[in-house]
Amino acid sequence: MTGFVARGAGRSETGRVREVNEDRLMLLDDAGRGAALYSVADGLGGHVGGSIASELAVSTLATEVPALLAQGSPPREALAAALRRANAIIRARAATLDLAGMATTCTALLVAGGEGIVAHVGDTRAYLLRGREMHQLTTDHSLVSELVRQGGLAPSRADAHAQRHVLTRALGSDSAEIDLVTEPLRAGDVLVLTSDGLHTAVSAEEIGALVQATPDADEACRALLGLANARGGFDNASVVVVRLTPRWVMRAFRLLAPAVLAALLLGGWGAYRLENTYFLGVRGDRVAVMQGVPARVLGVPLFSVVRVTPISVDQVAPAYRSRLDRGLRARSATEAESMLHDLVSRP
Repeated sequence: MTGFVARGAGRSETGRVREVNEDRLMLLDDAGRGAALYSVADGLGGHVGGSIASELAVSTLATEVPALLAQGSPPREALAAALRRANAIIRARAATLDLAGMATTCTALLVAGGEGIVAHVGDTRAYLLRGREMHQLTTDHSLVSELVRQGGLAPSRADAHAQRHVLTRALGSDSAEIDLVTEPLRAGDVLVLTSDGLHTAVSAEEIGALVQATPDADEACRALLGLANARGGFDNASVVVVRLTPRWVMRAFRLLAPAVLAALLLGGWGAYRLENTYFLGVRGDRVAVMQGVPARVLGVPLFSVVRVTPISVDQVAPAYRSRLDRGLRARSATEAESMLHDLVSRP
């Protein structure tokens, strides 16, 4: 057993220019055998089926990795095998649907046995924030990055290069060689996964500084996407922030939370019956039915996820998206599901 517990949060937004969000996230704090699994995938913009490819990538990881771990596969092998499986599924689906060119980038993180194992294809990225130092763990598989590595292009000119979005590897293509990186981890580390819509708009130094200054992972994600949108929102932008909290802190939270909850209930929170209160909230880039109260005590959520729905936040009427972030309350899980149907159908 490691001395830390991984807890992740993630958000994804369409941005201000694109009409469709082809990014997908996956967060699995418990992937079995003490492991945690997270990923970001970016369906190739302008290619038919980009959103299908990114969805297949993250859903395959979410299914295959826990199954392989349960069968006894070493974490590194399980992650690599799952991503190879995702590549095969995307290629097969493209042939079935006659969607030539359907592809996606993908960066996946498996926290297991005191290590962070990153599997990576494309230009989505993984960073490690340790103290004040921000390190990029992945190498972009893009034409511009190759030019920089070969000395044919100055790093300062890379972001403005006309072919900066041309990829040399992607899932769903013949060139889907997977990079694997293993990084020893320790309590207090923070890992960040980003799509290019975020890290193109917000530098690594800015990402690190903002995450360090914002202890709550969900708030850090919200702030980073807000910054990307403030700078034009030219692309879909997604981020996952994973904090490695010392195990003793989590134990302390579990011990303290009931006492703090009792104080809150006595202080006027008695109107909330945690077991019988439901609300619609956000989990990753999907709408979820939650049970409890949309609040946290000492960083501990006063709610649990009942079901992550297939409805993306982008499908909800724009006027109601900000209310989802705060939690739309319902008297039952059934009422919450009915509310979601109404929110999607409203203009």
